[in-house]
Amino acid sequence: MDMILDPRYLSLHIAIVLIAATLLYLLFREMRKPKKDPNEDPDTKRINDMLKD
Repeated sequence: MDMILDPRYLSLHIAIVLIAATLLYLLFREMRKPKKDPNEDPDTKRINDMLKD
């Protein structure tokens, strides 16, 4: 428990918190992206249209 309160480890704790916050931010940013419709891609749309015929 001494390591948590020891001022010598303050920079380590700051680094860990920054890394964790960055990873959480990137995770939420990726989750909030709208799902891409496969029909938006012209090649995929053309192939799907060919398969329907």
